Amino acid sequence: MANTDDAQAELDSVEAELEIVELQISELLEKQTKLTSRKNKLLKILDGACSSAQPSGSSKAPKLSFSKQDLQHYEESDFSWSKEVQAKLCSVFQLSKFRPLQQAAINLSMSGKDLFLVMPTGRGKSLCYQLPALCSKGFTLVIAPLVSLMEDQLMYLKSINVLAVTLNASSTKEDSKRILAGMTDTNNPFKLLYVTPEKIAKSKLLMSKLEKAYNMGLLARIAVDEVHCCSQWGHDFRPDYKLLGILKRQFPNVPLVGLTATATSNVLKDCQKILCVQEPITLTAPFNRPNLYYEVRFKDNEDCTDQIAALIRGRYKNQTGIVYVFSQKDAEVVATDLQKRDILAQPYHANMEPSDKSLVHQRWSSKKIQVVVATVAFGMGIDKADVRFVIHHTISKSIENYYQESGRAGRDDGQADCIVFFGFMDIFRISTMVVMENTGQQKLQNMVAYCQNVDRCRRAMMAIHFDEVWNDEECNQMCDVCRHGNDYITMDITQHARDVVEIVEMASSMDEKLTPLKVCEAWMGKGPAKRRKMIKVTSLSRLEVESIIIHLLLHGYFSEDFSFTPYTTHFYLKLGRKASLLKNGSHSITMKMKRRVMSPATDVQAVETQEEVEAALIDVSNMATERHNKTKILKNHQNIEKRLAQNHIESLASEASEYVKSTSVFEVDVEVNVVQEQNCASEEEKCLKNAPEEQFGSPKRRQKLLTQNCASNADQVKVDLASAPSELSIISAAAVEELHHLRSYYSRQLRRINYISQEHLQNSQPGMLTCMREPFKSLRFPSRTTIAKGARNLWTRVSMRRKLIQ
Repeated sequence: MANTDDAQAELDSVEAELEIVELQISELLEKQTKLTSRKNKLLKILDGACSSAQPSGSSKAPKLSFSKQDLQHYEESDFSWSKEVQAKLCSVFQLSKFRPLQQAAINLSMSGKDLFLVMPTGRGKSLCYQLPALCSKGFTLVIAPLVSLMEDQLMYLKSINVLAVTLNASSTKEDSKRILAGMTDTNNPFKLLYVTPEKIAKSKLLMSKLEKAYNMGLLARIAVDEVHCCSQWGHDFRPDYKLLGILKRQFPNVPLVGLTATATSNVLKDCQKILCVQEPITLTAPFNRPNLYYEVRFKDNEDCTDQIAALIRGRYKNQTGIVYVFSQKDAEVVATDLQKRDILAQPYHANMEPSDKSLVHQRWSSKKIQVVVATVAFGMGIDKADVRFVIHHTISKSIENYYQESGRAGRDDGQADCIVFFGFMDIFRISTMVVMENTGQQKLQNMVAYCQNVDRCRRAMMAIHFDEVWNDEECNQMCDVCRHGNDYITMDITQHARDVVEIVEMASSMDEKLTPLKVCEAWMGKGPAKRRKMIKVTSLSRLEVESIIIHLLLHGYFSEDFSFTPYTTHFYLKLGRKASLLKNGSHSITMKMKRRVMSPATDVQAVETQEEVEAALIDVSNMATERHNKTKILKNHQNIEKRLAQNHIESLASEASEYVKSTSVFEVDVEVNVVQEQNCASEEEKCLKNAPEEQFGSPKRRQKLLTQNCASNADQVKVDLASAPSELSIISAAAVEELHHLRSYYSRQLRRINYISQEHLQNSQPGMLTCMREPFKSLRFPSRTTIAKGARNLWTRVSMRRKLIQ
């Protein structure tokens, strides 16, 4: 028995020591991460300082560099082909001048240089291989990732009388035979041939024709559109991209042009290896599209179709746009829901028949339909100039994808909106989809961090991802963060983090796995009763709970735990590498959270609702005052008056609730402070109160004068609110004794006010209440009966107090 006790004591000691070691390991890992990041920054600085000079004894040959002087040389118009290029630019493409970097890219391509061109969407990347194709002998081979991209460019080229053809799965045998024959014809009529990577990898006949064309000098250049797909898709679900290196190995003297809008330096290095390009010249244009407004909206619920439909019918009436969705099923469902709301919308996804996809694309391009509800199968290279909005029903799986998809908007340089709807469950749906990708989880977390961000310019977040330097002033309030300023609060969530981590830790000890939704519900007091007894339930709102869980996941306090079944993949939460840091009493976590500000339309409705609620309370107060002045009223008359007042309040509440239901507020607890000040009534106020009623015309007139007079004498209280509210005085003869009850009443009813507001109840004299107007703006009642019930209870308490006074 003694041995057992000793073993148990030693086991407890070892477990305690292990906890300390785990805590130290977590702290060291966090320190290692910071030091590694600092090391990489310092190495970049040293590399930049040493790149201009190399030791004479170095055995490595210096790399070819492309200086600003070289770029300036290729920006000039004194090449042998410059006149023809300028003539084609004006006569065929109807353009008078080049955009930045276009002329340099065209001259480099015409000079036979291998080139990577990184340029934002809508800045004319396609011109950089289409125009040289018209000025060169033979044809240009264009590898494009999507059929929709090829169709879009073919429609455009056809409209300007440039003959271009495509070989893909939907091509007929006759078309394929004619195109393959034309590739080796010196009188070849077409100048551009569009193919997919799969066609290059699987068609030996095509490769043999390309080889013959190369030997005849008819293969002018190779253009790989959306070249970043070689890295992103080649490693994931488009393995044929990794086989494109055969083109440069077989045709080494043909210049290659790789074009993209979303490539980091690491992606370009990967593309260089995959395509077997030795020393490409890289031209990079600034990523910023100043005409695009970026915004993130939180979903009111998991289905935000109503919000999207309201935007399209209102702000974007008669304007063209795209709604991106998560899956093919979502495309069908959302398109149908929009059609039911009288919006001309059609779905577009990879599982549709090629003819149906082409029809939708053509009808949308010709403005016969307003909205395309699409998956990522519709996006890259879509060259419709007047797209005024791109809305994401679900977040994209990476910042690159979002930048690419949102870039469909505003290609005519007119202002356009890029709005993404951010929902809690969307994160985990997409996470299970990208689970097999090498860097899928990290890219998704970067996108989630973009959506969670409330204090940094949206463009700054993109600039970090694309390795660019960004000045927030250049945004010009063209994102929701810059436009709304410091519209956020900083919260210390350390204790909240400990509570929710304890839930996951407890489930793990019981061999249970919890999904993020289950963790959220358990923390809010839902779920099995046995679990509710064992955890500390939070009083935070649902939105706050979800935001904290996401924050902890992004910062390593939670991590992903995937479980595979024959039919689906499940996402569970488990403790992350930094979870043990929360056991340290000195460790703290803070996060920034956005204030939910009502829209102007909602403000109008809220003001109307506010006035009606205030009117109801004033009427109640007036009734109490009048009945206090009367000493003898029959009981049946009292009951009749009470019923009439209740009916009046319910009528007002019914109308008010219709407005209040639509308001969007952030739920926080509000404490009502009662401040008592005595002897503030002046002689003028006493005269007003004691004057005969006939002098004022009505009791309400007397009450209004009293209210205005006392409000002017009362000290003004400064309240930290987003917008300074006005004040309203409410007179009640029984108010002095009712203050305690009112405090409890308002504490219950005003829990749903827009962020941290205060209500000031100031007792200037017996029977005087001064209330801040702001709380009524932000009231959010669950149902109409609650308003009526609340007002009715107040009336009843005042009535009972009247009887005691009598």
